[in-house]
Amino acid sequence: MAALPLADWRDFYVMIGTASGAIVGATFIVASLASGIKERAIGMRGFITPTAVHLGSVLVGSAVLTVPTLTPLSLAVLLGAGSVIGAVYSVAVVGRIWKMNLDLSDRACYAILPLLAYIAMAAAALMAHLAMQHTLEILAASLVALLIIGTRNAWDMASFMISRDRE
Repeated sequence: MAALPLADWRDFYVMIGTASGAIVGATFIVASLASGIKERAIGMRGFITPTAVHLGSVLVGSAVLTVPTLTPLSLAVLLGAGSVIGAVYSVAVVGRIWKMNLDLSDRACYAILPLLAYIAMAAAALMAHLAMQHTLEILAASLVALLIIGTRNAWDMASFMISRDRE
């Protein structure tokens, strides 16, 4: 089985991994600031935790992809397992989020789009195992999608917390 050209992508994965780590840190600060308010517990479980999990997935996925001895089989196994766990978790989040009175953009960004990104990551894992073309592009797109969604959701939560405190 031919090796994937992961070395060509190293800087890309270092960059998005660093960005996701920084946003996870900022999300933890928002969670800490909101932790003393009892009515925010649902928001913590429904919004902050999934956002941290999705951004953490970008961080872990980026770390895996910078391993110098990664083979297509090990890539397929690691990303396949991670994407299945992420998809199952996303389905649980969809179940929680869908019961809330949210607008379409919140439902899409907190529930639907992360699930689709994990499905794309699972497809890339299968493609890596089969040594198919465009594996790394699909994988990159799924991780960037999770990073963008996580950034949007972190900003949404921070602005919600700030606006609520003023009221």
